[in-house]
This record gives sequence, C-alpha cells and structure tokens, in this order.
Amino acid sequence: MGVVLRKRALVTGATGQDGRYLLELLVRAGYDVHGQTRGVSPIAPAGVSWHRGVLTDPAFVEFLVADLKPDEIYNLAALSRPILSWGATRETAEINGFAPQAICDLLVRHRPGCRFFQATSSEMFGDSVGPWQDETTPFRPRSPYGITKLYAHHVIGAYRRQYGLHACSGILFNHESPHRPLSFVSQKIAHAAAAASCGLRDTEALDERGRPILSGGVLLLGDLTVRRDFGFAGDYAEAMHLILTHRDPDDYVIGTGETHSIEDFCKVAFAAVGLDWRDHVRVDSALIRKADNHFTRANTAKIRQATGWRPRLSFAELVACMVRAQVGLLRREASDARPRAATSSSRVTA
Repeated sequence: MGVVLRKRALVTGATGQDGRYLLELLVRAGYDVHGQTRGVSPIAPAGVSWHRGVLTDPAFVEFLVADLKPDEIYNLAALSRPILSWGATRETAEINGFAPQAICDLLVRHRPGCRFFQATSSEMFGDSVGPWQDETTPFRPRSPYGITKLYAHHVIGAYRRQYGLHACSGILFNHESPHRPLSFVSQKIAHAAAAASCGLRDTEALDERGRPILSGGVLLLGDLTVRRDFGFAGDYAEAMHLILTHRDPDDYVIGTGETHSIEDFCKVAFAAVGLDWRDHVRVDSALIRKADNHFTRANTAKIRQATGWRPRLSFAELVACMVRAQVGLLRREASDARPRAATSSSRVTA
C-alpha cells in the first residue's frame, strides 16, 4: 500500500485567539499543521511546526509559500485593534493589506492549487444603515484598520477572478473567547467582574492608559450603548475551515445574527459571579471613540446555506465562560503568590 500524504495547512498570525482554535481544529482533523509567529514559538497546541518571521519580509513569505508548499493557507495575521491603527497607519497597511496581496502573488507563481483564506472584518462596513450587514452591504470603513482590511478583501476577489485562485474571505464580526487579550473591552469586562468577585478593589492588570482595569472597585468604559454581534472564536474557526474546504471559493459573513450592547455584556459578566454591574461600571467620556462603529449584526444566511455552519455557543455562555476563565486565572495567581510570601516572611523572622 502507498503512503497517504497528509494535507499541509499553514496558519499565519497563529498565536492569537483565532489561531489557537484553528490550529487545534486542524491538528484534530489530521493535517500537517504549520504556524507563523513573530515572537517566541508557543508550546501548545502539540503537533504544530512553528516558523518565526514577519509577513513584511519578502524572503520569509516566499519561504512559507514556495518552500513549505502548503495545501491550505489561513491568513489571520493583522494589526488587530482598530483604535491602534491610527497610530501605526503604515504598519497597518503593510500587514493588513499588502501582506495578503504578496501571498496571492506567490500563490500564482508557486502554488496555484493552494487554497487561501483571508480573515477580513465587519469594521469594513463602518456605521452602515439597515437592520444587519451581509455580503451585499456597502462598505464604509472609518479607520485605517477597516480600510486596509477592505483592501485585502478586494484583493482576494480580484485574484480569484483574474487567476482562478481558490481564494476566500471571511468577514468576521466581533468574536471573543477566554484567550482574548486584556486590551479588548470584552476581556476587560470579564477580568473586572472576576476581580470584583474575588474581593479585589484594584487589579494588577492595567488598561491602555496604564491604570488598573478595576480601580477602587470600578471599571471605566466608554459608550455603553454600542451594539455588536458577539460570537465565540472557536465557532468562527470552524467557519473558516468550512469556507476554505467548500467546493466553490467565495466570500462569507461570519457572525451570530444577534446584537448586544456593551451594557448587556457588563450585565451578563457581573451577573455570572452574582454581582450587579451598576455597582462596578462607570462611563468615562474620555474613552468614547469618535470613529467607532455603533451597530453590527450579521446576516449569515449565505454561509448557513452553503456550509450548514451554525454558531454553537450562546452570548450568555460565551460571556460566562470568559469570566470563569478569569476567575480561575486570578485564583491561580493568588495561590502562586502565597508560598512566596510565606517564604519571604520566614526569612525575615529568622
């Protein structure tokens, strides 16, 4: 019997929350899995081969495509926070826009049969009118992040039509998980709720202004009326795989079809640990963003019909699992600190 070769998948930007879930999915599915990282290669998940480098380095990107010879590429690499893109416009354009185009050029030259998934964003819609956003909604991006994601989105479509590449875009709406960095408002809320439930008044973790996320028992936030379509990153990783392995390459909106306000997120998060959010959350006008999108809600009819994909985790379950993870993290940190404190105390006494 001949040797059965496993499909080789490459995930760029693989150390983020999306990459973590996608890598685990691909390992379970039996792929030969490779991940790109800019920093130190993670230990988990097991079974992944790591490649360290940046997607702005032409030689490194050519290695990933021409030498590694993947059968599937999932490009998740991005400067991922819209608010930060204002202070790094060139870097945002290079990573979010030009890097996907460079990958497409290399696929045309070296791996035309490779399938390519590009993660784009609901930020491309801006403050669109109507009850939802789907694949036909006009794009009105309001930040360098959204503009560069839109560039990549159009590039994917252009190369698909011009060269016949099996290239797809997933228009990702807000998606969260316990692996979300603390720099995102969703995880700040989860962390603050967890800290308050553990009896903390001030957290060691700091916000973007260098202040404790929970300070004096209070979490400061911007506009609580902003409404977003919040989903679970693990569900969205499944959607990415289904899109790329579908027979016909196309672009799809990925979301839940529900919309919840930041206030809703606070209510559910603090309620998950038996607290009233109104005792711990205050609005700080300095945190209200001028160019923020105020309403997103995905119409996912296209991906549901084409692939059968459905989100599994509800909004309430998502928020609660994020809070539980933060509670567990804080308790482990407190447990680890106690022996050190006891050792230090015994040395002083001696």
